[in-house]
Amino acid sequence: MFHRRSATQEQQESFGRVLREARIQKNLTQEELSERLSCSPHWINNIENGKSSPNWVDTINLLIELELNPKSLAEEVGILVPVPANRK
Repeated sequence: MFHRRSATQEQQESFGRVLREARIQKNLTQEELSERLSCSPHWINNIENGKSSPNWVDTINLLIELELNPKSLAEEVGILVPVPANRK
């Protein structure tokens, strides 16, 4: 049986903090990042403040634009899903 997995509020806020830190390290404003991603600065702000969760396509685009490693991000945010050793 499959279980729907959703991020907790804590994970969502942690994800937003990591994105904000990465954006600031790249010397980007929310407006500049939103222009690169063709979205609104308000949406970026909501994600960074844990008020919104991007879908998987937007998440990938954010990771690419901010040059973040998905595995490292997942570990830092605490959202890694364990994979059984016998899974191929």
